[in-house]
Amino acid sequence: MRKNIKFFLALTLFVSSTTLTFAQETTNSTAKTFGGRDQYRTWSVGIHGGALTPVVLIGGSDDYTNWDANFGYGISLNKQVAHAFSLQLNAVFGTLSGNNADAPGGRIGDYRSFDTQIGFGIDLRGVANVATIDFLKRENALNFNISTGMGTLAYAPSYINQANALVDWKGRAGSSGDKDFIKSVYIPVGVGAKFKVSEVVSFNIGYTMNFLDADNLDATYGKENSKDKFSYTHAGLEFALGSKTKPNLTWANPVATMYDELKDSTLREDVNKLKDRTTKAEQDVQDLKKDSDGDGVADHLDKCPNTPAGTKVDGSGCALVIPQAKAQ
Repeated sequence: MRKNIKFFLALTLFVSSTTLTFAQETTNSTAKTFGGRDQYRTWSVGIHGGALTPVVLIGGSDDYTNWDANFGYGISLNKQVAHAFSLQLNAVFGTLSGNNADAPGGRIGDYRSFDTQIGFGIDLRGVANVATIDFLKRENALNFNISTGMGTLAYAPSYINQANALVDWKGRAGSSGDKDFIKSVYIPVGVGAKFKVSEVVSFNIGYTMNFLDADNLDATYGKENSKDKFSYTHAGLEFALGSKTKPNLTWANPVATMYDELKDSTLREDVNKLKDRTTKAEQDVQDLKKDSDGDGVADHLDKCPNTPAGTKVDGSGCALVIPQAKAQ
C-alpha cells in the first residue's frame, strides 16, 4: 500500500506543478447565453485519493464482522455537456480487506480475514449538478452533484483460512482458470461537491457506493442471491483543459450571463440607436402623408399647393378645368 501512496503523491505533485501557473489566472467571460459549448472549456482531468471500504452507507449483509478502510486512488476524465450535466470516465485502484476477529474463534466457517486487490475499476458515469447556480452571487463557486453509471471491476481476492493459511485466487480466475483477476460488472452511485479554486482548478470531495454483480469480492460466497459492494470516500483536484481565454462550462451561470447581456453598455447603445432609427422612420412616414391644403394629394406630390378648400383637383393636386356647355 505504501507504494500506491507514493505513486499517488507523485502524480498529484506532477499535475499540480504543471498547472500551477494556469491556476492563478482569471478569465473575463465573454460567453453568450445562446453561444453554444464552443465558447467554453468542456474537458477536464482529475486525480483523487481516499478510503476504500467493503461496506456502503445504506447497509446490507456483510460476510465479515469487521471491515478495514484502505487507501484508494484514481483518475477521471470529464466532458461537460451542459452547465448542469457531464459525462465522466473514472478509474479507481486500491485494496479492500476485513476480518472475523469478533466472531467466536476469530472465524466464520473457514474464513478468518480477506484481502482483495483491485486491479482496476473503470466506469462511465453521468454526473448531474443538482445545485449549480448561486442566485445570491454573481459567480458560481460551489456545485453539488449526483452520479451513476456502469463499469467493470478487475479484482484478485484472497483469504486466511481456519488453519491460518493464505488462499489466493491469483492464477485461478477467468473462464480458463489461469487469470490473476476476476472481472465483473458494477454500478457506481455517488454524491459529491466541487469547490472552485479558479477557472482551471477545482477541489472535489465525494462518496461513491459501488454495487457488484458478483458475490466473491471478499473471497467468500455469502447468502444465496447476495451481491457484494464497496464504497470509496475521496477528495482530489480537477484541472480544466483547453484555451486559457475561455471560461469553464462547469462554473457557467446562465442567469448571470443573461443579466450581463441585458446590462451590457454596447447592447444598450445598439438598442438606443435602433430606437432612434425607428422614430426617424415613423416621422418620415408621417411627412410623406402630410397634406397641408387638404385636397387629398400629399404635399410631396402636390404640384399646386394651397388649393382653395372644396376645389376638385386632379392627381397632381391642381384644380380641374370643367368645360362650359355650348349654348343652343
